[in-house]
Amino acid sequence: MWILTLAVFVLLVRDSIANRRAVRNEIETLRMRRDYYLERIREDSTVIEKLRDDDFLEQYAREHFLMRRDDETVYVLERPVVLED
Repeated sequence: MWILTLAVFVLLVRDSIANRRAVRNEIETLRMRRDYYLERIREDSTVIEKLRDDDFLEQYAREHFLMRRDDETVYVLERPVVLED
C-alpha cells in the first residue's frame, strides 16, 4: 500500500514540477514582450513629441509617406536584390 502511495506522490510532484517550469517560461516570455512594448512606447512618444515641430513633421511625411510639394517630383530608389550562389 505504501508503494502505491509513494508512486502517486512521485507522479504528482513530477507533474507539478513540469507545470512550474512551463509557467516560468511563459512568464519570461511575457516579460520580454512587455519590455519590447515599453521600449516601443518610449520611441513612439519621442516621435510624437518631435512631430509637434512643423519642420520635423514635413521631413517625417516626406520620408515615410513619400509626400511632396506640387512643384516637385519624387523618385523612389530601391536597393537591388543580391542573389547569393
